[in-house]
Amino acid sequence: MPLRLEPHLEDAISTASTSWLRNLLRKRLPELLAVDDTPAGHQLAQQWDTEIKAAMTKRGLVTLRQQKNPITDVRKVIKAINPNHPSLAHVGFSKAEWTDINLPAEEAIAGRVAKPIGNPDAIAQLAAELMASDEWSEIAAGVTVATGRRSAEVLKTAQFEFASKWSVWFEGALKRRSEPVTLRFEIPTLVEAKRVIDAVERLRALVDTEGMDNRLVNRYFSNDVAQVCDRTFAELVSPREGKDNLYTHLFRAVYGTIASFWFCPPQVPELEFRAAIQGHYKVLEEGRTELRRSLAAARHYFDYEIADAVIAKHGGRRKGVRLGEPGVLVLGEFRGDKVVEKGEVRKMGLKRVLISEEDKEQVIEWQEQFAIASQDEAMGFVVGAAQQAVAISQLLGCEVDDLVGGVEALIGQVEVGKAKLAEAERAISLIERGGGNQSLVEQSLAMANEFNGYLKQENEQLKQERGGLVKEVEQLRSQLGQFESMKQQFLQFQKLFSGTTAAPVANPVPAKVSEPVAIPEVAQNGASATHTRPKQTEPRQPDGRSSPDAEREINLIIDEIIQFNEQQAQDDDERWLINQSVMKQLCSRSQAIIKRVLESRDDVKQHHDKYGMY
Repeated sequence: MPLRLEPHLEDAISTASTSWLRNLLRKRLPELLAVDDTPAGHQLAQQWDTEIKAAMTKRGLVTLRQQKNPITDVRKVIKAINPNHPSLAHVGFSKAEWTDINLPAEEAIAGRVAKPIGNPDAIAQLAAELMASDEWSEIAAGVTVATGRRSAEVLKTAQFEFASKWSVWFEGALKRRSEPVTLRFEIPTLVEAKRVIDAVERLRALVDTEGMDNRLVNRYFSNDVAQVCDRTFAELVSPREGKDNLYTHLFRAVYGTIASFWFCPPQVPELEFRAAIQGHYKVLEEGRTELRRSLAAARHYFDYEIADAVIAKHGGRRKGVRLGEPGVLVLGEFRGDKVVEKGEVRKMGLKRVLISEEDKEQVIEWQEQFAIASQDEAMGFVVGAAQQAVAISQLLGCEVDDLVGGVEALIGQVEVGKAKLAEAERAISLIERGGGNQSLVEQSLAMANEFNGYLKQENEQLKQERGGLVKEVEQLRSQLGQFESMKQQFLQFQKLFSGTTAAPVANPVPAKVSEPVAIPEVAQNGASATHTRPKQTEPRQPDGRSSPDAEREINLIIDEIIQFNEQQAQDDDERWLINQSVMKQLCSRSQAIIKRVLESRDDVKQHHDKYGMY
């Protein structure tokens, strides 16, 4: 029977994505949870990490990228049990290993060229038409495009509340780590907010997701939504290279590009605006309500861009072209007058400002130095200086406390710039005095540029060839690992039925058995006895209808497989499915007899149901 642990451990392990990993953790996780925060405990955790990765390698997960998802699941299970467990310092990958894992993706992203969006208004209009449909998949597709949210959020977790004519308050974001504070933020909509909210209500009435987790929602519904996106927007949006559908780009990059073009205030950096409207905030902590934007996903923001012709129609404006239209407001997060959310109460009152003796002396010095007449004027001078310091720190991209260092760095950059300028001026002077040398310099620069372009082209070609070879090697290693696992299982079973040590085989499918084969027979008391089937000397009946010995042999093999699955197999991956294909490999009886015996035994189906083997 499968190993079962305490309920809280089972709940944590059940979050792992694959059955083989869940079974492995049931065996190995208790010993890891027992380690403590001591040098000996950390050493045990390192050893445990090595052994877990060795088990993955044995399954054919050889490379770091192949082990990435299982290792992520292992850490997730540990955190679900104890987020501060000392083993988390050792279970996983180092920074260098993570760099190797993500390098191919980063190289691919670096080589991207943004795709132009030539008609953002038509995209929004199509989204509005989809939301007005009576078909659930079209409604869901329209809402994902209009709000930039995933289909599982639109179908199940998202809660939209009216904020303005063209924005809503949103909560229910997926892919958030466990955090004690619910993430809630304002997002613009590419279709009027009331129509979005109405469409979501109708969608929830058409699709029942009760009792389904987000993974099941994606499995059952997201493919239909993706197909609608492909069918509807194919002529308006070009897919990224290597992508099969438009869905991911529509709810992320395309939405963000249009929303920034329409609603981003000109003074706000587009990168920050996109991070805010797509919910890329750092994990919120208990007792903290402010939202801190995270730009970690910035590489995905700029897969698309507004076409130059569209920008030209708006007088060269690239951001906020619809701000100022009736009902179009700047998001509260980027307005000077902060919007008070529903339920939030601002309490204003007089507060007494205290000042230390040391600070008071400093203010008096400034009064004398700058001829400030009154204390009120002195306080205004201090506040004004502080505001200027904050403004300068923002320009320099540093904290107020680091303002002096930021200014010094800026001065250093200016000095370096002056030196480079002087050097350039001297070079120009030399060229001018040299007369004919100028053309020689220009020719040298042209040759250098041409050679540099050639090197870049060769480098890109080598990168592509290297990527293809690496991928091919990974596939071959994975196939070799799977082959070795199949070969070992077959040798084990061949040994079980032959009663002797099986010779190594090069193919997992055994040849026809022509020599005597030892068949273990299960006695009534549960012990097994071995009988040898005589070497076949006469042709068998074509369909084996009059062969009780054959039926007896097949039944004995079925009994042995059932006994092996229940008593010797350690997990689901080691258990054998009992069907005609497997039986044909383990005996030389005809397909007709095997089929008849399998159909006559009800316990085979019960055995499959018991272990979920289909």
